[in-house]
Amino acid sequence: MLDELLETLLYEGYALYPYTPDATKNATPTPFGIVYPPAYAAECESAFDHARLECFALPEPGATLTATLRYLAPDGERNLARPVRVEIGPLALGERHTVSFPGGRFTLRSDRRRSDGSTAVRACVHNANVVEAGLDRAQALGHALISTQILVTISDGRFVSPLELAGDSVNIWPVLATPDDDTVLGTAIVLPDHPQISPRSFGTLFDNTEIEEALMLHVHTLSDDERDQAGADPAVAAMLARALAATPAGLAESADG
Repeated sequence: MLDELLETLLYEGYALYPYTPDATKNATPTPFGIVYPPAYAAECESAFDHARLECFALPEPGATLTATLRYLAPDGERNLARPVRVEIGPLALGERHTVSFPGGRFTLRSDRRRSDGSTAVRACVHNANVVEAGLDRAQALGHALISTQILVTISDGRFVSPLELAGDSVNIWPVLATPDDDTVLGTAIVLPDHPQISPRSFGTLFDNTEIEEALMLHVHTLSDDERDQAGADPAVAAMLARALAATPAGLAESADG
């Protein structure tokens, strides 16, 4: 279930109805969780060149930490992007480790037990792309980490809810992600602890903040030419296939359920 939630969050805002790359709303994408190149972030007050998740764990003896970074990397023209995964760990408490990857670096660290018995845990990703000054937003997106998601897991113990004990997080919103509270998810969308996808969902439509049934029906109104244009992107093509396979009876059952 957590993997399914991550996939949905990863592609939220990736493409919007009518999904075709020449549609006005898709000309300059408006994705969530952007980590911009430093030169652009320095010139734009509302932009960040990093995302930092900080939370607090209540570890058991011998506990270790792992961290996973998920994001979309721009891949050529027409706003295509490919999913990227970077992992760290397991690390013992008190250790620090940094992994470099094309265009960035990812760090996991923790401080040993504090006076209240908790351990501060921090995972941070930085954009390391070197670009010239003066880029506009569309150009900067071509060098950004898009839809940044961070997961931190403890092997033995649990995390305190970030809604109860907030850390110094930046450009990301952390919440408890699993029933055992052994994983914290950092995402760009404000969520409650233990978020779940509705069992009635047909799968990500890239715009699940809208009414899903309406978007499903709208896909059926696309012309063959529009479907061909949108389907040039494999991620969009897979979504179209799911939507086109839905029947009116299935949509009605989902809405009533």
